[in-house]
Formats: sequence, C-alpha cells, structure tokens
Amino acid sequence: MFGVLFSPRIAARAKRIQAAHDARDTFSESVLSILSMCANLESLKTPLDAGDDVRSKIEGERRRWQEQISEATAWLVDHWQRTALGYPGRLGIRDLVVRYSAVARGVWLSGRPPDERVRILRELTEPVQTIYFARRWRVIMKIQSEIKRLRQMLDSFERGDDSAA
Repeated sequence: MFGVLFSPRIAARAKRIQAAHDARDTFSESVLSILSMCANLESLKTPLDAGDDVRSKIEGERRRWQEQISEATAWLVDHWQRTALGYPGRLGIRDLVVRYSAVARGVWLSGRPPDERVRILRELTEPVQTIYFARRWRVIMKIQSEIKRLRQMLDSFERGDDSAA
C-alpha cells in the first residue's frame, strides 16, 4: 500500500535530483573547458618565422578553441538557473554562479582584443573552479579568499571598470 502512495513521488524526486546533478556536471565541464581553451590560446602563439601553411593551421586551431569558449559561455548564460538553484544560498554561492555566468559571457562578447578576453576569462574562471570543483579539503582552506577574489572581479566588471582584471 505504501509503495502505491509514495513510489510516484519518490520517482519524481529522483528525477529532479538527477537533473540537478546533470546540470552541475555540465557546469563543471563548461568551466573546465573554458580554463583548458584559455590555457591553449595563451600558450600557442604563431611563430614569426612560420610559413603560410603552418600559420593557417595554427589560426584554425585558435579559432576552434575560441568557438569552444563561445559555446561554453553561451551554455552558462543560457542555463544558469539549472546550476545556481542546485547550490545553497549561504555564502552567496548561488549568486556567484549567476554573476559569473553573465560576466563571463559579457567578457567573451566584448570588443576587447582576443588575448585580453582570454586572460580576463581565465582569471575569472580560476576561482570558480576552486570554489565549486576543487577537492573539499582544498576548498575549506581557500574558499573565503576565492569567494572574495571572485566577488571583487565581478563587482568591477558590473561597474564597468575595464581595468578590473
């Protein structure tokens, strides 16, 4: 008798919990992708003595990595609610997801030079990686300083301060 009454509710709850975990996984993948692509773009420069063929291939790779960053930041801004609502409101953790998603996309779409956008986006994303995805013992040691660092950067961008990062 209890199974008839509670099974549908338990199944619905399990579905919501799985959706929240899936959203966190995709958030994690997006953040890691942004960090990886920023590192790739910062490390791979076109050599001055490179021939046209090599130069073309390197620029093709750089464009591909930039497209991946664009896709990741678009996912963040389009799906922030799935991710943010899965985190506690305590310490402003939920709010940081929303703000980071908006600012990261804004930085990527800005008219800044590509190298500057990459640097700023990497600097914004590093504390996000620590706050949300680092091993718990590391987070306990650094979370307050990383939250403060991220908030300061986000505040600067939201005020329109271009020298923020």
